[in-house]
Amino acid sequence: MQTTWHQGDATASPTLQGPAPWNGQDHAVACLGVVWHPDPGMIGMITPLSAGGAGGTFALNRFEPLFRSADGREQRALDDRHISRQPLHIRRRGAGTFDITPPDSRMTVSVNGRPVTGPTTASLDELGTDILICLSDSVILSIFEATLPLRTEAAKHGLIGISRAVQGAWALVRQAAPTNLPVFLSGPTGTGKELVASALHALSMRAGQRLHTVNMATLSPALAHAELFGATAGAYTGATRERAGLFALADGATLFMDEVGDTPKEVQPMLLRALECGEYRKLGDSRNQKADVRVISATDRALDDAGFNQPLRRRLEGVVITLAPLCERRVDIGPLLRHFLTREEAYLPPHDPATLSAARVLSLLLHPWPGNIRELIGVARQIRLGTPVTLSRAAAPSAAATGANERGGDAPRAPSSATRSAERKHRDPATVDQAELVAALDASGWNVKAAAELLDLSRTSLYRLMERWSILQDIEDIPEERIRDVMRRHPGDMDAWVQDLKVPKDSLKRYLRRIDGR
Repeated sequence: MQTTWHQGDATASPTLQGPAPWNGQDHAVACLGVVWHPDPGMIGMITPLSAGGAGGTFALNRFEPLFRSADGREQRALDDRHISRQPLHIRRRGAGTFDITPPDSRMTVSVNGRPVTGPTTASLDELGTDILICLSDSVILSIFEATLPLRTEAAKHGLIGISRAVQGAWALVRQAAPTNLPVFLSGPTGTGKELVASALHALSMRAGQRLHTVNMATLSPALAHAELFGATAGAYTGATRERAGLFALADGATLFMDEVGDTPKEVQPMLLRALECGEYRKLGDSRNQKADVRVISATDRALDDAGFNQPLRRRLEGVVITLAPLCERRVDIGPLLRHFLTREEAYLPPHDPATLSAARVLSLLLHPWPGNIRELIGVARQIRLGTPVTLSRAAAPSAAATGANERGGDAPRAPSSATRSAERKHRDPATVDQAELVAALDASGWNVKAAAELLDLSRTSLYRLMERWSILQDIEDIPEERIRDVMRRHPGDMDAWVQDLKVPKDSLKRYLRRIDGR
């Protein structure tokens, strides 16, 4: 289905009036989404807030209204015995602000983690773009602004979510993919920029060719020219034969330049010429070469400062797609968590989402997710392994880590940073098994500091565990030819190198800097 994205729709005010807007052109609507439910099949279903009542007031109970699946094929009520037959009422107070009135019943209600017993007012910007409502520690709902009708094709490319942020980004992907325009992906680390790049390539006219990937942060200034544009024999020490660069390899295909903000300054003018004219020159050569390369670039940093070539930035920004952090689309956490708990992964058993209580999930929903989807994947893997869940230092309520409060009340608000600092103690390394350690290293891209934070260990303890199970390899003990072979098989992709070699990323970076300087 072809998606058309209208910039005017992105700023339109959601409405509480009118018929259920499932069809027609994209438009903004205030909706209620199912973030968590004892029946995992309900997760991700939505209903427009105009569908639950009259006179601008939305009414919700056990049997009404009907929630609809993203593809529109199924409609169901919440139908959970913990949900009251008496209605909970939602009414818009102003732009992004809603009055929520619990029913006169035994059903407990919390709003954004705060237990409420009477009318309360909540704003969409309090937690990002969602208002979270937990009912009887059983069902979690989100008031959020959606762009309807929902487009479900994104999930086939790994872009899972019903939020306006995901739907808007997907609309731009569909518009940009068939063109040859360069696409610039911006957003915090861990938000799925590489998935978007893969989707852009898969939907392009170049899909029959390979998507080439290079992490620009891993290119040393000395060899960046040769990596990107190639080199003649004898162009530098050790260049015994002619070498093809990434632009030659990607001729007629797509080149994804990740961490483009870290491109060596010496290479930026050459890259600009290659993008503007399709011409480049090999290191050590006097002749220009031609290549038809479609470029997708990504970074989590701003490029509008003097440290980056501004004409190059403007050339890269043919189409800009911004990916929102997870804390600004909490309605997507439920569908994402369900997906990561049940997808096939080597050595990891699936985990039934129905066994997670709403109290435990609510504590995850209140977490700020500085690591975004990458951090959520790590949490899902810990749940699948049956180990205690450890979150980043900006910790969520303790229910996430202990599984406590399974049916007894709502999770508290996250403590202040001062309180967290005073209370924080590292985990006992004896409670970490080998499988959990390897999963944390894989989830963090073999970044020792990130893996230690994920496991709530000190780096010293993590290194000792790696030595105990012979996981820690000395980069010096690995034959250089094996390292070069891995680098050839995954050009420019340091994350793939460390996964294959099973060495800390920092150690590999130091090693590469040293051999480049020989």
